[in-house]
Amino acid sequence: MTTTDHGVLSGHATDKLLTVEDLCDYLGVSKDFIYDEVRHGRLRASSIARQLRFRPPDVDAFIDANTVRGARRRETVGAAA
Repeated sequence: MTTTDHGVLSGHATDKLLTVEDLCDYLGVSKDFIYDEVRHGRLRASSIARQLRFRPPDVDAFIDANTVRGARRRETVGAAA
């Protein structure tokens, strides 16, 4: 699997559907995590021959949706200005 700055795959390989194992390797997570995300509707998947397959743009959307933004600095109550 070839990664890029703007997506999961580059070149003509973007047409290839990814397996659960591909996602586990790419994201560094367990199969249980992948299945849970699909079950809860947070990660789109297709069921082909009773096996889950993932489109690279759907994986990119999942990653974008789970990007952590910078946290706001907390104001302390009663702090001197």
